[in-house]
Formats: sequence, C-alpha cells, structure tokens
Amino acid sequence: MSQVLSVHSGEGRTGNELVIRIRDHYALPIIEEYSNGVKVGEGIYTHEAVAGAILQSLETGMVRTPVMPRGSLHYVELTKSRRFVFLEVSPHTRKAFYHEAILEDVPFPRLVFGFELQAREKKWAIVHVYLAALEDQIIPNEESMVFFYPYTNVQSNFQVCWGGQQLPDIERFSQLSTFPELFFNSPNSDCYYLDANKSKMSYRELVTKIKGREFPQEYLAPTNLTLQEWFNRIVGLEV
Repeated sequence: MSQVLSVHSGEGRTGNELVIRIRDHYALPIIEEYSNGVKVGEGIYTHEAVAGAILQSLETGMVRTPVMPRGSLHYVELTKSRRFVFLEVSPHTRKAFYHEAILEDVPFPRLVFGFELQAREKKWAIVHVYLAALEDQIIPNEESMVFFYPYTNVQSNFQVCWGGQQLPDIERFSQLSTFPELFFNSPNSDCYYLDANKSKMSYRELVTKIKGREFPQEYLAPTNLTLQEWFNRIVGLEV
C-alpha cells in the first residue's frame, strides 16, 4: 500500500504535476512527473531528500520583534536600520508643569506615542516622537478615531517639540516605556497650543476647569484619521 501526495499547477489534469508515492515497509519514495496528464519521468529518492525539498519550497520567513515596551500597539520595520514603535498610554490624571507653576490632577485622554528610530552603531537614535489622542475605548483597534493632542508642545503634524532637550540613544526598544514619562515631566509653554482642542480656553483655564476629572471627549479636536491611517501617515505609507 502507498500514500500519494500530489503537487500540481494548472487546472484539472492540465499543467505540470508531481506525484510523490510513499510506500510501506520502509521502501523509498517514488516521485513521478506529469505534463498535461502524461507521465514524463520517474525517480526514487530518500525520505530525507523529499522532506528537505518540501521544507525548502515552503515560505519559512520569520519576523521576530525585539522585546517591546509596555503598552505597545504597533511595530513597523521599514528597513533594517529604520523602525517605528507605537505605544498606548491609558487615560489618567497627573501633575503637570506650566512655566514656573505646578498643576495638580491634570487629566489626560487616552494617548498614542509614535517613535521613529534609526540605527546608530550598536544603539538606536530617536529621530522623532509623535503624539496624538484616541477616542475613549477600552481596547483601541485599527478603526479607532484619532484626535490631536489637546495640550501644548506638539505640532500640528503630531511631532513632539522637545525644545533644546536632547533625547538619549537607546540600546533596547523596551527602554521606550520611559519616554512618555519624560514628556509628561517636561514644562508646558504655550507653544503649539492654538487649535489643539475645541475648548476655546487657554491652557491654564482649561486644566483649572477640568482638574481631577476625565478629559472631556467633546474638547478633543478630530484629525479625521483612523488609527491605522495615522500609523500609515507617520510611517510615510499614505495612499
């Protein structure tokens, strides 16, 4: 008794077809070749040769990401030396700094940070950091709507302005989890605040009014982009 594995191209009995006959009692496999239903060749091969040929013909490409930081949403390997990592930060309240003032219980909506990384010797340089807000969903998905970051220090193209602060290179992508904290602890000025939200209030007036509450969804300014479209725009894959 034999078992038959047939691999062919074309429809029905047209085109090329290979028939592998695996026989009982440790007999070697027979490979028969057909063209348009007509047998054109036959050979006996070892089991190892047949298995190796099948495995090599399969697509066995594998993509392994590095250990990702907490809250990771999306990872893009554009080239071997250029990567993008996107992190989610859940809604929360925290201390914020505005010029010389310390403001308590400032609410932040759900946020998404994007990091553009460039290989530099054995480390990764943070080329740009991007930031936007998300609609308040427990689990964001590709269709989640994206809003502008509602406070200061983020440009209309979503790029974070760090002033004169130089971001350090990193050795591991997991180290990116510390950079949202670095941003939150940076002083807020009035840079890029105009039209950042729909409240029509100054930054100081807004955070004073909503202190200790959840950030009001109605104050978020829409970008008219879904999360997947936002990822594509940041990475440069717009269609």
